[in-house]
Amino acid sequence: MTEARLVVLISGGGTNLQAIMDAAASGALPVQVALVLCNRRDAYGLHRATLAGIATRYFPLKAYHDAGKTREEYDRDLAQTINEHAPDLIVLAGWLHILSPAFLEAVTARVLNLHPALPGTYPGMNVIRYAYEAAQRGEI
Repeated sequence: MTEARLVVLISGGGTNLQAIMDAAASGALPVQVALVLCNRRDAYGLHRATLAGIATRYFPLKAYHDAGKTREEYDRDLAQTINEHAPDLIVLAGWLHILSPAFLEAVTARVLNLHPALPGTYPGMNVIRYAYEAAQRGEI
């Protein structure tokens, strides 16, 4: 089976990233993580990727705001950076920005968002747990 090339976008600790890397290392998931991209310089997920020998990239939105650039410019540049790594799949594994149509129109790979609910429903950390608990209570 051919390995799919992934670009993984994170914003924090990288626990979902670690699960992907572990599954890839065990052969349970036929993927190669080509790049881990993060919007927070101090996110532990970047350290996880570095330890695994995976390329990382810090890509802050604040720098665009400070330069007077638009969100669409950020999203198009983000897409271009990702496209340079020729991924088969882009995985949003705890990425805490809602991406604009400018991003989705510019990327060449499919995008998979691990967030388990509609935007704004369960914001921030631990959303998978919150959504799971809400589902167990019959709320969603």
